[in-house]
Amino acid sequence: MTISIGAIDDDEAILYTLKAMAENQNWEIHTTTRCEDVISWIQRKEIDILLVDYHMPLTSGAEVIKRCRKISKEVTILVLTIEEDQKIARDLLLIGADDFVLKPIRLADFAARIALHSRLLDYRRHSGLENLNKGIHQETLRTILLALDEIGNKGATIQDVVEKTDLSYPTAHRYLE
Repeated sequence: MTISIGAIDDDEAILYTLKAMAENQNWEIHTTTRCEDVISWIQRKEIDILLVDYHMPLTSGAEVIKRCRKISKEVTILVLTIEEDQKIARDLLLIGADDFVLKPIRLADFAARIALHSRLLDYRRHSGLENLNKGIHQETLRTILLALDEIGNKGATIQDVVEKTDLSYPTAHRYLE
C-alpha cells in the first residue's frame, strides 16, 4: 500500500528531519508550518496519516486535531510531543488523536509507528469494517473506554460513565452492555 503522510510543526528542522526519515522509508510526505495547508490536505484526501506537533505558538496541536477531525474521521493522527503526561495523552485521544511519537524523533520509532498505522489503514479499507453501521460510533466508544480507564478497576457503574463523559444514560448503557 502506498502511504501519504502529512506533517505540521513550527520547527523547520523537525520538518526537515521528518522528510528525510520518510524518504528513507520511500514514503511520500508533505510538510508545513501552516494549519491551513493541513486542512486543505485533509479536505482533498491527500494524506492518510497526519503528524501534528503538540506545542505550536499560533495554533495548538489540539486545535489542529479538532479541526481535522471535523473534516475527516478516516485520517490517522499521530501527535509529535515531548510530553509524557497521561492526562494530556487522554485529552488528545478524546479529541481525536490516534497515537503518539515522542520527541526527539528516532527513525526506528517513527518508521514502526507509520508502518503499523499503514497496515491498520490497509486492513480497515479492505475489510469493509468502516462500512458497518451497527450503532456503535468509534469516537463515542473511544470516549467511554478512556472514561473507564480513568475510573479504574473499582467497578464502574453506568452513572459513573455518564458523569465522566457527559453522554446520556441510554447511550452509556448501550455501549457498556
